[in-house]
Amino acid sequence: MTRTERIVLRGGRLAESGAVADIAIEDGRIAEIASREPGSTPRLSGDRTIDAEGLVVFPGLIDLQVNDIEWLAGGLRDPETHAERVRAVCRHHAARGITGICLATLAAPLDEILAYLAGMAIVLDEPRGSMDNVFLGGLVEGTFMNPEFHGAHNPDWVFPPDVDLLERFLATGAMRLLNVAPEMSDRAIDVIRRATSHGVVVGCGHAKPSAECLRRAIGAGLRYAIHLGNGPTGSSTKAFHDGGMLEETLRNDDVIATVIIDGYHVHPQLVRDFIERKGIERMIGVSDAGFALGPPKGEFEVFGIKGAPSDGGDYLYVVRPDESKPVNPRSSDTVALFGSAVDQLRVLEVTLGLLLTEMPGIYHRRHAAKTRDEALAEAVAMLATNPAKLLGLDDRGSIRPGARADLFVARVDAKPGDARVEIQASIVGGTVIDREARKS
Repeated sequence: MTRTERIVLRGGRLAESGAVADIAIEDGRIAEIASREPGSTPRLSGDRTIDAEGLVVFPGLIDLQVNDIEWLAGGLRDPETHAERVRAVCRHHAARGITGICLATLAAPLDEILAYLAGMAIVLDEPRGSMDNVFLGGLVEGTFMNPEFHGAHNPDWVFPPDVDLLERFLATGAMRLLNVAPEMSDRAIDVIRRATSHGVVVGCGHAKPSAECLRRAIGAGLRYAIHLGNGPTGSSTKAFHDGGMLEETLRNDDVIATVIIDGYHVHPQLVRDFIERKGIERMIGVSDAGFALGPPKGEFEVFGIKGAPSDGGDYLYVVRPDESKPVNPRSSDTVALFGSAVDQLRVLEVTLGLLLTEMPGIYHRRHAAKTRDEALAEAVAMLATNPAKLLGLDDRGSIRPGARADLFVARVDAKPGDARVEIQASIVGGTVIDREARKS
């Protein structure tokens, strides 16, 4: 396919608005959108036509948090080898309608983190094709967390927030997102300000700052809460220092909340509570995928921490010598989860099923079921539009003239509690991905 070829998607229903439209794509961008009645005569023509009648057209999904445990478990590698892996991960996700990803680092030896970031930088710096543009940068997640709240990370490789160490990460040119536990160092505010001044988006997760401490961090530039409710997220129902991180994130309109929506990390009723309290415009769904190319079949280990998939493979958990089962039915205690066993396409399905379901809440008495059009629009906001806005990507996250042509056409079978999204065509930066690539 040449870059001058004009592609037209005909008669699809736009997930964002519910309108039926023809969409013309030229030179990797959306050139025109022409609304029309279902079944009416097409309004746009092109060199290549994709029939989308009866299907839903989505903007490409953006996942701010993807781990590559399988790869990182292999130890220290040179940057070019890391770059090849990043490209492979991009191809895999692009074929599944996920046209923007940030790869996360774990709490790990610093030379391994720096080499991984250097490999990311190679992909970001080189002349990039459509698939390489799927990669949006790195999330340095584990290094500056609270070691008490390490979850599946090895606390031996956690450090207090430090400007000198930050400069080493910044020097790679690959860090797009940074996790900082502001309660862990008097220099945390300096770290946040310095990172923000370099265009890095700073979040807070695996942390337990007081509400007052978190507000100071937000004032310094901190933008979002990392996987709210997990990591874990510090909470306090007492009045001292105005509560904890969970309480401040929910009530503070200046901070965005990201949530892992896989059906396991956060109780579905709480996810609906979070959405109700924050509003769709301040919510982002992430996968926190543990394995970037698909979940494992058996036990695994990375940086001294062992993990395993559940019996059905629906989630991953940390294996500890004193715990034979991941969940104790007689106790609210569970083991730490090791990232999720899903990707952002599955998050879309879970989110749709969740929004279509009438259910009781925990902090809200009841949540009404959304209509199909409402559920589609709100899911797109959380999984595409809002992540693009947080990263400052003005040309991604929605279907509109001038935007990068990242989108996919899908058959959607959505019922309360259960949704399936079957991709029929994927387009990344104007390039159509063939069916065989989507099956890989």
